Amino acid sequence: MRINAKTLPLIAARARNGRVVAFDTETTGGTAWDEICQIAAAEFVDGALARTLALYVRPTCPMNPWAEAIHGLSMPFLREHGIAPEEAMRRFFDFVGEDALLVAHNAAFDLRMLRQECGKFDLCFACEGVEVCDTRRASPRRWRQQPRRPRRRPRLRGRVLQVAGGAALTVIG
Repeated sequence: MRINAKTLPLIAARARNGRVVAFDTETTGGTAWDEICQIAAAEFVDGALARTLALYVRPTCPMNPWAEAIHGLSMPFLREHGIAPEEAMRRFFDFVGEDALLVAHNAAFDLRMLRQECGKFDLCFACEGVEVCDTRRASPRRWRQQPRRPRRRPRLRGRVLQVAGGAALTVIG
């Protein structure tokens, strides 16, 4: 679901009167060989924070130095505190369930990494058919790149919830 002047009221209504799961992933990099090393999520029910999920994942591939510089998760830390990727995927999909609106900043990347992880471990990608909202499409930086249309620009009122480590969740509120 793209955020624009028409869809923003629908998303805001769902956030106030429904179930929204904001999530973020941290990875060992951005290629087809990289893996998820952290998943964080926050569930909001009828506009109130209901529960959070923060999982460190033991990747089976090396960490790219630039990725570690971004999120600060080192391989020794992940080996000690992380869980198996298969277990992390199962816990995340159990947390999301079937009736949630998923919200992520740069959702295309996060969903691609989740699909990629599921493919590596022969898991069913459990987010098919779930509505996804990408807050990146409404970020001020993206709108500054567009020609000025102040009356058409959706007003995204969001807050950032730091769940654990480097994963920050942008939540529509």
